[in-house]
Amino acid sequence: MRTMKRATPILLFIAALLFPASCDTIDCTLYNTVTCQASFYGDGKAVAITDVLTVTTFGVDSVLINQQRDTQTMNLPLSYWQDTDTLVLIITSDTYALLDTLWIEKENIPHFESPDCPTSMFHRITSARVTHTFIDSVTITTPLVNYDQAENLKIHVHTGN
Repeated sequence: MRTMKRATPILLFIAALLFPASCDTIDCTLYNTVTCQASFYGDGKAVAITDVLTVTTFGVDSVLINQQRDTQTMNLPLSYWQDTDTLVLIITSDTYALLDTLWIEKENIPHFESPDCPTSMFHRITSARVTHTFIDSVTITTPLVNYDQAENLKIHVHTGN
């Protein structure tokens, strides 16, 4: 009986140490999203597209950005299974409409964190090209598209527009 009284506090202490570990929440990245961050530049400096910007995908009826003004940075989702994403950027004002197509070639990288969490898809951008209507060129700044929200693409616009 005396041994049981000594063992009980020790067992309770061990159980208290183990209980929080067994009831800990699963740290799935439900609030982290994988998006390609693209920023606009003109003459080597960050600029904003002051006219109305709409971004859609080619071949799929999806609008990624709908009539946004004063856009300096865009966070764009990339497809999970295609090797090339085709995005259509449309700038409109009262007097004109400009359309440019951006192709982003990439490798899709499944990202596994835990058996309790869904698999995420990271991407490695291998190249980017445009049709050169209002976009002069595209520079890949950070090829890996993941949770970091780092700038992945610099979109250099023509300075005359």
